Amino acid sequence: MGERARAQIRSALDAIITIDDRGFVVEWNPAAERIFGYSASEAVGTELAELIIPDRLIGAHRGGMAHYFATGEGPALDQRLELPGRRADGTEITVELTITAFEAEGKQWFTGYARDISELKMMRDELELSEQRFRAIVEGSSDVITILNADGSWRFTSESGSRLTGYPKGLDPEGGIFSLLHPDDIELAQQAMTEVMTGARNATDAIELRVIAADGSTRWFETTGVNMLDDPAVAGIVLHARDVTDRRAADDAVRLKTGQMAGIMGSLDTGVLVEDESRHVVAANRSFARLFDSPITADDMVGADCTVVAHGAKALFKDPDGFVAIIDDTIAAGNPVRGELLAMCDGRFLERDYVPVTDLGHTKGHIWLYRDVTQERTMAHRREEMLELERSARQRLEEQNQALRELDELKTQLVATVSHELRTPLASIVSFVELLADSPKTDHSEDDARFIDAISRNAHRLMQLVEDLLLLARLEANAIGLQTEPLDVVTLVTDLAGNLGPRADAKKVSIAIRAAEPITLHADRMKLTQVFDNLLSNAVKFTPEGGSVLVTMRRSAEGASVEISDTGIGIPAADQAQLFERFFRATNARTTMVPGSGLGLAVTKGLVELHRGTITVASIEGEGTTVTVDLPEEPTDG
Repeated sequence: MGERARAQIRSALDAIITIDDRGFVVEWNPAAERIFGYSASEAVGTELAELIIPDRLIGAHRGGMAHYFATGEGPALDQRLELPGRRADGTEITVELTITAFEAEGKQWFTGYARDISELKMMRDELELSEQRFRAIVEGSSDVITILNADGSWRFTSESGSRLTGYPKGLDPEGGIFSLLHPDDIELAQQAMTEVMTGARNATDAIELRVIAADGSTRWFETTGVNMLDDPAVAGIVLHARDVTDRRAADDAVRLKTGQMAGIMGSLDTGVLVEDESRHVVAANRSFARLFDSPITADDMVGADCTVVAHGAKALFKDPDGFVAIIDDTIAAGNPVRGELLAMCDGRFLERDYVPVTDLGHTKGHIWLYRDVTQERTMAHRREEMLELERSARQRLEEQNQALRELDELKTQLVATVSHELRTPLASIVSFVELLADSPKTDHSEDDARFIDAISRNAHRLMQLVEDLLLLARLEANAIGLQTEPLDVVTLVTDLAGNLGPRADAKKVSIAIRAAEPITLHADRMKLTQVFDNLLSNAVKFTPEGGSVLVTMRRSAEGASVEISDTGIGIPAADQAQLFERFFRATNARTTMVPGSGLGLAVTKGLVELHRGTITVASIEGEGTTVTVDLPEEPTDG
């Protein structure tokens, strides 16, 4: 070897190692000394496997050389390899190695060119790990992360996008991401995109957009955008979208139930104001608007900021600043307040109760109850009587507050409270009317008797309405159980149909029973009596004169099936989906002035489901209705 070649080997930055056909080192340059820690004098003449190859790989190294000499095949030759190497101090490093073979002086020689890439490999591993972590965060996020190019074309969407919409990952539809939006939202999305790109829209300003999923359904996404076109690592518009479909559905349900409760609240003399956790009006009744001389209706108050309303109304009170301060302090304390007295400038006195609506220790809303107690304050001679009434009222209110705290939904809270408040005065009315009707000391005129009968009839009707409301509330709160016993359904229904005979005869409506055999179930007699009495009464009530009702009972695989068919007015197709909702009455029932509260079928459905049964309705308007109740032989825990 010439001096020039030797100088080049000595000055090379990479380790240059030559071994003979036995695997012994014959050349070991300074770079090899620096990388592996052995001097040339230590290395030359020593088998390479004993120097730099980890113990676990020595067998493979020797086997590879033997294979090469036996077959001439050297798959590792002339390849850039990454392999572990061993230094003189026993530590392992990663080396990039290229091995060449050549013949000289009639012998086979091998030269390896190696460099230490341990730090480079560590950096690559860290980079790969970082990328894996980033991808795991992005792909594991419940939010949908999307990157768009500057022209709005689609570049990337995280795994949650496919999971929520059903589209395959990597989908690139014609028209880009905007083609998947609901047509009514495309213009809004394009405008928001322009505002993000121009900086007119803040990264926290969210909009709600509808996306048409792969199955054709519509999902709502709350979306924000960030302009990262100038970031070379991203070079795009980054969208963060959160699926709020369930939240919007829940909001719609709350609005519906709030509307139903508003109908009940409207009949109360007590002023009721319900706020959400951000202190915006959820519901108010007419009594509240009247007590505060409000220039707007109770319905128009919904959505208003209660803080603004309080400041606007404080001039009505003798201590205006105190009125506002007490509200703030009461909410901050978060404890129920009963019987707080408020003096007004016009001489009236209002008594106020406060109930926080909580869930797992967090305040979710506020309920304020206002009553005009002016007359109580001015009637000194009735003070003791009024104090007793006040104590009784406070006891009722405490029970109401306890019910409100225990129920999770505002709708059920209000139903239970209103029902309880109506029940006591109605019971008094019924009792006094019965005393009037039965009093031997009173000579009633014909008109008096008619009036007393009307009061009694309507009071009993209201009592039944209250009982139905309470039963519904208990059913919804899973606070009612079954007292089961062996029960012949055929006998029960036949007896109930017989009880309706006089009413049916008066309308010339025939009732027929078809049952081949007794059918015994384990069921709650009182609750099934209410179920079938409601259904049979409805069948007779909605069947015109001369019509018929057919009851068919048969044994089913699960237990019993009872069909009640009539030739009545039927139910419009558009109304049938809402038939079992509380307070709902079919349009033709309202227009024909057939009496009813709209609670019977809701109660009936709840009692059937309490038995783990099902109830279905098939009806054609003008032809009749068939109600089918399927009950198991024995209800089991669901």
